[in-house]
Amino acid sequence: MGVTVSMTVDELQRLAEQFRASGSLGKPGALSRLFDFLLARSLSGEAPKEIEIALQVFGKDANFDVGQDSVVRVYVHKLRRRLEEFATRSLTPYDSRITIPKGEYRLVLEPGSAVAPVAPAPAPESAEPPLIQVAPPNKPRWRQWLRPALTAVAAFVAGVVLTYWFTSNPQDRELNAVRQSAVWRPLLDDDLPITVVVGDYFLLGEVDQAGNVERLVREFYINSNQDFLDHLQLNPGQLSNYRNLDLTYLPAASAFALQDLVPVLNAGKQVRVTLLSALDPRLLKTSHVVYVGYISGMGMLGDRVFAQSRLALGGSFDELHDTQTGTDYVSTAMPMGVEGGAFRDFGYFSTFAGPNGNRVVVISGTRDNGVMHVAEALSRRAGVEEVARNSAGASSFESLYEVDGMARAGLNARLLFVSPMKSDAIWSGSP
Repeated sequence: MGVTVSMTVDELQRLAEQFRASGSLGKPGALSRLFDFLLARSLSGEAPKEIEIALQVFGKDANFDVGQDSVVRVYVHKLRRRLEEFATRSLTPYDSRITIPKGEYRLVLEPGSAVAPVAPAPAPESAEPPLIQVAPPNKPRWRQWLRPALTAVAAFVAGVVLTYWFTSNPQDRELNAVRQSAVWRPLLDDDLPITVVVGDYFLLGEVDQAGNVERLVREFYINSNQDFLDHLQLNPGQLSNYRNLDLTYLPAASAFALQDLVPVLNAGKQVRVTLLSALDPRLLKTSHVVYVGYISGMGMLGDRVFAQSRLALGGSFDELHDTQTGTDYVSTAMPMGVEGGAFRDFGYFSTFAGPNGNRVVVISGTRDNGVMHVAEALSRRAGVEEVARNSAGASSFESLYEVDGMARAGLNARLLFVSPMKSDAIWSGSP
């Protein structure tokens, strides 16, 4: 990050104390421990390795794998951003500042970007006044105010142009506000990639006596190739009944939900898409994760989420039980009865910390309209502001929406609750 100057202990310690006193590190925790550790090592002229930081700052064990666990890189990025924000807010362009060079784990002093102006030295007083003093020629008075007036006019015109530029595109303003919300900013404000996980459903071919595939079927307990192999190992007599076609299907809601979410996530970061049936569990540690799909399609992710949710699954994935109020929410969106009849569906959303400082966002629902409403709400400024306002500042929380509709179209929706989650318990032990 530019040319660095030789560190002096006094100057680095002075800036470090100023940085701490500013409150930029927030509450005592991992970020402040990281800063103190890097400061002590940098004052000694040492640059620690990532594994050292993991062991001494984050309490990792000797089996820590820097290739699979990104907690050190995530927190170093956060600290670098805090130092940059502090310099912008509290220092002048002429001051030195503390920085963390890209790809390194040490603190350095970077010189200011400009040289402070030096006041001209006063002219030495002469022992005797000059014999003749010549007065400067008189300038027309209008020249005295012409330059300031022109400067003021230019500033006014520039302000008008900039104001028009930044306010002439309401869609851009709306999108930026969504990205800066409490829901999405934690995913977009660092270097970690984003993995969009789409809930899919595994299909099997049911064969007739001649061994030909007669129809496609779905078994609720078989959601991947491995599940199919495990099932056959436990039930070898069914080997002749099914054929693995390596085929899955997606609910229509996933396509509409992704249509709303793609503009939000398309913020210059690496975004990849995978199916839940093909999800590599290691991605839950090395990237931010956004799940999109039915509650019934959440698989292993659902086990973790609902272990700490105030909601519990009822007799089916179309039923949710609120353990705090005793209320049962039952979706009637499954096609039945008279075509075009009224229905009620439910959308579920949660955001919480991943196992290594990353974030997990769940956009889900009991059926199509629930999923689509959550995606639409969280890609709109009013929607993200509503859940953030009701989250009471919690970093991990969940919410439930009720959607009323007719003829498969959602007509009205309301937020039922926003509730905090204990995300530290999601990844500890068995759900």
